[in-house]
Amino acid sequence: MANQLAKRDIKAQYRQSFLGVFWAIFPLLVNSLVWIFLQSSGTIQVTATKVPYPAFVLIGTTLWGIIGECINLTTQSVNANKSIITKINFDKEALITLGLIKFFFNFLIKIGLIILFLIFFKIVPSIEILFFIPLLFLSIVFFVAIGTLLMPISLLYNDISRLIPIALQFLMYATPVVYAIPHQGVMRGIMLLNPLTYIITDLRNLLTGYSIENPVFWFSGVFITAILSTIALVVYRVSMPILTERMS
Repeated sequence: MANQLAKRDIKAQYRQSFLGVFWAIFPLLVNSLVWIFLQSSGTIQVTATKVPYPAFVLIGTTLWGIIGECINLTTQSVNANKSIITKINFDKEALITLGLIKFFFNFLIKIGLIILFLIFFKIVPSIEILFFIPLLFLSIVFFVAIGTLLMPISLLYNDISRLIPIALQFLMYATPVVYAIPHQGVMRGIMLLNPLTYIITDLRNLLTGYSIENPVFWFSGVFITAILSTIALVVYRVSMPILTERMS
């Protein structure tokens, strides 16, 4: 069922769009170009990056977008399918699968853009890029689990859904998404306390030919993600009958 719903939603998403799949990367390009212009024009001064700044920004904003999409994935999938949830009896976990299928479809388009940037700037990944997919998958599962835990509250109280994008916007400036970690100062301390810093940094390192800087963080992340995803699945199964009743 998830595959059928995914095909329907993806076709509907691009059916009446002249630019089609370009809209999957358009926000990333615009956001990246703004920061590239601000840096190149001297409007802002950023800490020197290990890779060309345009590639640094594009990869950072793409990874950050993935985090936001994963957190909102379950809520959006359930919210978009309220009409069938109340009318058809089916395995509700299919809604999470539906969200993941749509996510990976758009993700492949974004990865294609990153590859073009790597080729253009002649950035050659090292053998450690083999760790990219496993660590990215671990990150996706972690943030989908967080989003699944937030889903019941988000559907019951719209304030949560509106608060998440605002919170992510503030968090982005405390994470090395569009600028590197400063060598000193208060902002450096804040970034080092932010666990998202290590996720963005290491995933970008793997794509740009550098090594993982925080292996202990990832080892602990495996256990934390396993526990969190188990709790999230239990919460989802318990809350869905209650939410379905409220929707009807």
